Amino acid sequence: MDLELYGVDDSFCMKLDQDDALLGSYPVDDGCRIHDSQISSLDTGLVSAMMNPWGSMMAV
Repeated sequence: MDLELYGVDDSFCMKLDQDDALLGSYPVDDGCRIHDSQISSLDTGLVSAMMNPWGSMMAV
């Protein structure tokens, strides 16, 4: 999974690429979003439809 962190204004902040790090160790604020760039690049409609909610997950 390739996770990316986007800020409140939808600007790219950083890749969340440390597999052993907790989400709290990243600078996540209210309104930020986590995007899975690997899922959004899939061409299969069924997998994309099943996984789409993860691509728009909001950090709280």
